[in-house]
Amino acid sequence: MPKLRTTGCKQVHRDKHCPDCRRVRVQRSRARHRKNPTPRLPLSTAQRQANAAACYVRKYLKRGAIAPPDGCDRCELAVQISPSRPLSRLRFFHPDPAQPKLVAWLCADCFRRVRATGESLTLSWQWPGLTVHRSRKPPNLARHVAATRAALDDRLPPATAPSLRDAAFIGTLVRALAPGERERLFAAGSLAGPRWQPTADPRLDALLRAWVFSERSDRSATARAAGGTTVTPLPREPRRTRAVLPEPPPPPPRPPFDREASLDAILSAIARLDEAEAEAAEINARVARSVREGLG
Repeated sequence: MPKLRTTGCKQVHRDKHCPDCRRVRVQRSRARHRKNPTPRLPLSTAQRQANAAACYVRKYLKRGAIAPPDGCDRCELAVQISPSRPLSRLRFFHPDPAQPKLVAWLCADCFRRVRATGESLTLSWQWPGLTVHRSRKPPNLARHVAATRAALDDRLPPATAPSLRDAAFIGTLVRALAPGERERLFAAGSLAGPRWQPTADPRLDALLRAWVFSERSDRSATARAAGGTTVTPLPREPRRTRAVLPEPPPPPPRPPFDREASLDAILSAIARLDEAEAEAAEINARVARSVREGLG
Protein backbone atom coordinates (compact mmCIF):
# COMPACT_ATOMS: atom_id res chain seq x y z
CA MET A 1 0.00 0.00 0.00
CA PRO A 2 1.57 3.33 -1.01
CA LYS A 3 2.27 5.83 1.72
CA LEU A 4 -0.29 8.63 1.94
CA ARG A 5 1.22 12.07 1.45
CA THR A 6 0.24 15.09 3.51
CA THR A 7 0.42 17.33 0.44
CA GLY A 8 -2.47 15.58 -1.30
CA CYS A 9 -0.37 14.89 -4.40
CA LYS A 10 -1.78 12.14 -6.65
CA GLN A 11 1.26 11.69 -8.88
CA VAL A 12 3.41 8.59 -8.97
CA HIS A 13 6.52 9.47 -6.99
CA ARG A 14 9.51 7.75 -8.48
CA ASP A 15 11.85 9.79 -6.32
CA LYS A 16 11.57 12.12 -3.35
CA HIS A 17 11.94 15.29 -5.46
CA CYS A 18 8.36 16.04 -6.53
CA PRO A 19 7.81 19.62 -7.78
CA ASP A 20 4.14 19.65 -6.77
CA CYS A 21 4.86 18.47 -3.23
CA ARG A 22 7.72 20.94 -2.93
CA ARG A 23 5.46 23.79 -4.05
CA VAL A 24 2.84 22.88 -1.43
CA ARG A 25 5.45 22.62 1.31
CA VAL A 26 6.95 26.00 0.38
CA GLN A 27 3.50 27.62 0.46
CA ARG A 28 2.85 26.16 3.90
CA SER A 29 6.23 27.30 5.18
CA ARG A 30 5.69 30.84 3.94
CA ALA A 31 2.23 30.93 5.48
CA ARG A 32 3.67 29.86 8.84
CA HIS A 33 6.36 32.52 8.55
CA ARG A 34 3.79 35.22 7.79
CA LYS A 35 1.72 34.12 10.78
CA ASN A 36 4.68 33.87 13.17
CA PRO A 37 7.50 35.97 11.69
CA THR A 38 10.99 35.62 13.09
CA PRO A 39 11.80 38.63 15.28
CA ARG A 40 14.61 40.70 13.82
CA LEU A 41 16.78 43.29 15.44
CA PRO A 42 16.37 46.88 14.13
CA LEU A 43 18.84 48.22 11.56
CA SER A 44 21.36 50.78 12.63
CA THR A 45 21.24 54.30 11.16
CA ALA A 46 24.42 53.77 9.12
CA GLN A 47 23.15 50.49 7.68
CA ARG A 48 19.81 52.08 6.82
CA GLN A 49 21.66 54.80 4.88
CA ALA A 50 23.83 52.17 3.14
CA ASN A 51 20.74 50.23 2.07
CA ALA A 52 19.09 53.37 0.73
CA ALA A 53 22.22 54.33 -1.24
CA ALA A 54 22.50 50.82 -2.72
CA CYS A 55 18.83 50.85 -3.74
CA TYR A 56 19.37 54.24 -5.36
CA VAL A 57 22.17 52.93 -7.59
CA ARG A 58 20.32 49.68 -8.40
CA LYS A 59 17.28 51.65 -9.51
CA TYR A 60 19.36 53.75 -11.92
CA LEU A 61 21.11 50.63 -13.21
CA LYS A 62 17.74 49.00 -13.86
CA ARG A 63 16.60 52.07 -15.75
CA GLY A 64 19.81 52.15 -17.77
CA ALA A 65 20.39 55.77 -16.75
CA ILE A 66 24.04 55.42 -15.73
CA ALA A 67 27.14 54.09 -17.51
CA PRO A 68 29.83 52.55 -15.26
CA PRO A 69 33.53 52.99 -16.14
CA ASP A 70 35.57 50.44 -18.05
CA GLY A 71 37.74 49.32 -15.12
CA CYS A 72 38.19 49.06 -11.37
CA ASP A 73 38.90 52.33 -9.54
CA ARG A 74 41.57 50.67 -7.37
CA CYS A 75 43.51 48.26 -9.59
CA GLU A 76 42.22 49.57 -12.98
CA LEU A 77 41.43 46.01 -14.06
CA ALA A 78 39.35 46.20 -17.25
CA VAL A 79 35.85 44.89 -16.98
CA GLN A 80 35.82 44.04 -20.68
CA ILE A 81 38.98 43.42 -22.71
CA SER A 82 37.24 43.28 -26.09
CA PRO A 83 33.79 44.15 -27.48
CA SER A 84 32.77 40.46 -27.37
CA ARG A 85 34.73 39.08 -24.40
CA PRO A 86 33.88 40.18 -20.86
CA LEU A 87 36.51 39.75 -18.17
CA SER A 88 34.76 40.46 -14.88
CA ARG A 89 31.89 42.43 -13.45
CA LEU A 90 32.30 45.60 -11.39
CA ARG A 91 30.53 46.17 -8.09
CA PHE A 92 29.54 49.57 -6.79
CA PHE A 93 30.68 50.74 -3.34
CA HIS A 94 29.70 53.82 -1.36
CA PRO A 95 32.57 55.27 0.69
CA ASP A 96 30.04 57.55 2.37
CA PRO A 97 26.46 56.14 2.41
CA ALA A 98 25.10 59.64 3.05
CA GLN A 99 26.18 60.58 -0.53
CA PRO A 100 24.52 58.05 -2.86
CA LYS A 101 26.03 59.67 -5.99
CA LEU A 102 29.60 59.27 -4.71
CA VAL A 103 30.20 55.76 -6.08
CA ALA A 104 33.35 53.66 -6.42
CA TRP A 105 33.32 50.88 -9.03
CA LEU A 106 35.49 47.97 -7.86
CA CYS A 107 36.22 44.42 -8.93
CA ALA A 108 35.35 41.59 -6.56
CA ASP A 109 38.82 41.33 -4.97
CA CYS A 110 39.19 45.08 -4.45
CA PHE A 111 35.65 45.31 -3.13
CA ARG A 112 36.41 42.79 -0.38
CA ARG A 113 39.76 44.40 0.42
CA VAL A 114 38.41 47.96 0.63
CA ARG A 115 35.51 46.91 2.82
CA ALA A 116 37.86 45.04 5.14
CA THR A 117 40.70 47.57 5.38
CA GLY A 118 38.99 50.90 4.63
CA GLU A 119 41.89 52.17 2.52
CA SER A 120 41.55 55.43 0.59
CA LEU A 121 40.39 55.49 -3.04
CA THR A 122 40.75 57.91 -5.95
CA LEU A 123 37.40 58.24 -7.71
CA SER A 124 37.56 59.43 -11.32
CA TRP A 125 34.03 58.42 -12.37
CA GLN A 126 31.39 61.11 -12.05
CA TRP A 127 27.69 60.40 -11.71
CA PRO A 128 25.97 59.31 -13.99
CA GLY A 129 28.89 58.62 -16.37
CA LEU A 130 27.19 60.43 -19.29
CA THR A 131 28.09 63.73 -20.91
CA VAL A 132 24.48 64.90 -21.33
CA HIS A 133 21.10 63.72 -20.15
CA ARG A 134 19.98 60.66 -22.05
CA SER A 135 16.86 60.73 -24.17
CA ARG A 136 13.65 59.27 -22.79
CA LYS A 137 12.94 57.47 -26.07
CA PRO A 138 15.33 55.08 -27.83
CA PRO A 139 16.67 56.32 -31.16
CA ASN A 140 15.10 55.13 -34.42
CA LEU A 141 18.14 53.20 -35.59
CA ALA A 142 16.46 51.80 -38.70
CA ARG A 143 15.82 55.28 -40.11
CA HIS A 144 19.29 56.55 -39.21
CA VAL A 145 20.97 53.45 -40.65
CA ALA A 146 19.15 53.80 -43.97
CA ALA A 147 20.03 57.49 -44.22
CA THR A 148 23.68 56.84 -43.30
CA ARG A 149 24.06 54.08 -45.89
CA ALA A 150 22.55 56.27 -48.58
CA ALA A 151 24.93 59.10 -47.68
CA LEU A 152 27.97 56.80 -47.73
CA ASP A 153 27.00 55.32 -51.08
CA ASP A 154 27.05 58.81 -52.55
CA ARG A 155 30.36 59.83 -50.94
CA LEU A 156 32.56 56.72 -50.89
CA PRO A 157 33.73 54.98 -54.05
CA PRO A 158 32.66 51.35 -54.51
CA ALA A 159 36.24 50.09 -54.13
CA THR A 160 36.59 51.35 -50.53
CA ALA A 161 38.01 48.78 -48.11
CA PRO A 162 35.37 47.15 -45.84
CA SER A 163 37.16 48.24 -42.65
CA LEU A 164 37.29 51.88 -43.76
CA ARG A 165 33.71 51.74 -44.88
CA ASP A 166 32.60 50.29 -41.52
CA ALA A 167 34.53 52.96 -39.62
CA ALA A 168 33.01 55.74 -41.73
CA PHE A 169 29.56 54.18 -41.38
CA ILE A 170 29.59 53.92 -37.59
CA GLY A 171 31.14 57.38 -37.21
CA THR A 172 28.52 58.98 -39.45
CA LEU A 173 25.72 57.06 -37.73
CA VAL A 174 26.78 58.17 -34.25
CA ARG A 175 27.21 61.79 -35.29
CA ALA A 176 23.74 61.77 -36.87
CA LEU A 177 22.12 60.93 -33.55
CA ALA A 178 21.00 63.63 -31.17
CA PRO A 179 23.15 64.01 -28.01
CA GLY A 180 20.46 62.52 -25.80
CA GLU A 181 19.91 59.58 -28.16
CA ARG A 182 23.67 58.97 -28.35
CA GLU A 183 23.96 58.89 -24.57
CA ARG A 184 21.02 56.53 -24.27
CA LEU A 185 22.62 54.22 -26.80
CA PHE A 186 25.96 54.42 -25.01
CA ALA A 187 24.43 53.67 -21.59
CA ALA A 188 22.50 50.67 -22.93
CA GLY A 189 25.59 49.23 -24.60
CA SER A 190 27.77 49.83 -21.53
CA LEU A 191 25.39 47.92 -19.27
CA ALA A 192 24.62 45.08 -21.70
CA GLY A 193 28.19 44.35 -22.82
CA PRO A 194 28.75 41.62 -25.43
CA ARG A 195 25.12 40.47 -25.12
CA TRP A 196 23.85 43.76 -26.53
CA GLN A 197 21.80 43.36 -29.72
CA PRO A 198 20.05 46.67 -30.45
CA THR A 199 19.10 45.73 -34.03
CA ALA A 200 18.31 42.61 -36.03
CA ASP A 201 21.52 42.90 -38.06
CA PRO A 202 24.42 40.96 -36.42
CA ARG A 203 27.03 42.94 -38.32
CA LEU A 204 25.58 46.27 -37.24
CA ASP A 205 25.34 45.01 -33.65
CA ALA A 206 29.03 44.13 -33.72
CA LEU A 207 29.91 47.60 -35.01
CA LEU A 208 27.82 49.27 -32.30
CA ARG A 209 29.41 47.11 -29.60
CA ALA A 210 32.85 48.05 -30.86
CA TRP A 211 31.89 51.74 -30.80
CA VAL A 212 30.59 51.49 -27.21
CA PHE A 213 33.75 49.64 -26.17
CA SER A 214 36.10 52.25 -27.64
CA GLU A 215 33.98 55.17 -26.41
CA ARG A 216 33.90 53.76 -22.91
CA SER A 217 37.66 53.24 -22.88
CA ASP A 218 38.33 56.76 -24.16
CA ARG A 219 36.05 58.40 -21.60
CA SER A 220 37.54 56.44 -18.72
CA ALA A 221 41.10 57.18 -19.84
CA THR A 222 40.30 60.88 -20.07
CA ALA A 223 38.73 60.87 -16.59
CA ARG A 224 41.75 59.11 -15.07
CA ALA A 225 44.16 61.50 -16.75
CA ALA A 226 42.27 64.47 -15.33
CA GLY A 227 42.66 63.09 -11.81
CA GLY A 228 39.97 62.30 -9.33
CA THR A 229 38.69 62.78 -5.82
CA THR A 230 40.50 61.01 -2.98
CA VAL A 231 38.09 59.62 -0.40
CA THR A 232 38.50 57.44 2.67
CA PRO A 233 35.63 55.00 3.33
CA LEU A 234 33.87 55.38 6.63
CA PRO A 235 34.41 52.57 9.16
CA ARG A 236 31.84 49.84 8.92
CA GLU A 237 29.24 49.41 11.62
CA PRO A 238 27.34 46.26 12.59
CA ARG A 239 24.31 45.60 10.44
CA ARG A 240 21.90 45.43 13.33
CA THR A 241 22.00 47.11 16.71
CA ARG A 242 21.50 45.03 19.79
CA ALA A 243 19.75 46.55 22.78
CA VAL A 244 22.12 47.24 25.66
CA LEU A 245 21.31 44.88 28.49
CA PRO A 246 20.50 46.65 31.77
CA GLU A 247 22.88 46.15 34.63
CA PRO A 248 21.77 43.48 37.09
CA PRO A 249 20.31 44.75 40.38
CA PRO A 250 22.75 44.89 43.29
CA PRO A 251 22.64 41.86 45.58
CA PRO A 252 20.79 42.31 48.88
CA PRO A 253 23.04 43.23 51.79
CA ARG A 254 24.20 40.25 53.80
CA PRO A 255 23.90 40.38 57.62
CA PRO A 256 27.17 40.64 59.51
CA PHE A 257 28.77 37.38 60.52
CA ASP A 258 28.18 36.45 64.23
CA ARG A 259 30.67 33.82 65.34
CA GLU A 260 28.92 32.94 68.62
CA ALA A 261 25.51 32.54 66.95
CA SER A 262 26.99 30.34 64.23
CA LEU A 263 28.73 28.14 66.83
CA ASP A 264 25.52 27.77 68.83
CA ALA A 265 23.62 26.79 65.66
CA ILE A 266 26.26 24.15 64.83
CA LEU A 267 26.18 22.67 68.40
CA SER A 268 22.37 22.54 68.40
CA ALA A 269 22.42 20.75 65.03
CA ILE A 270 24.92 18.22 66.36
CA ALA A 271 22.77 17.64 69.45
CA ARG A 272 19.70 17.01 67.27
CA LEU A 273 21.69 14.54 65.19
CA ASP A 274 22.77 12.69 68.36
CA GLU A 275 19.17 12.51 69.57
CA ALA A 276 18.01 11.20 66.21
CA GLU A 277 20.78 8.59 66.20
CA ALA A 278 19.87 7.40 69.74
CA GLU A 279 16.19 7.20 68.78
CA ALA A 280 17.05 5.19 65.65
CA ALA A 281 19.22 2.78 67.73
CA GLU A 282 16.37 2.26 70.21
CA ILE A 283 13.93 1.52 67.38
CA ASN A 284 16.35 -0.96 65.82
CA ALA A 285 16.81 -2.76 69.15
CA ARG A 286 13.05 -2.98 69.66
CA VAL A 287 12.56 -4.39 66.17
CA ALA A 288 15.32 -6.98 66.72
CA ARG A 289 13.81 -8.08 70.03
CA SER A 290 10.39 -8.50 68.43
CA VAL A 291 11.87 -10.60 65.65
CA ARG A 292 13.65 -12.91 68.12
CA GLU A 293 10.50 -13.37 70.17
CA GLY A 294 8.52 -14.21 67.05
CA LEU A 295 11.07 -16.79 65.96
CA GLY A 296 11.31 -18.36 69.46
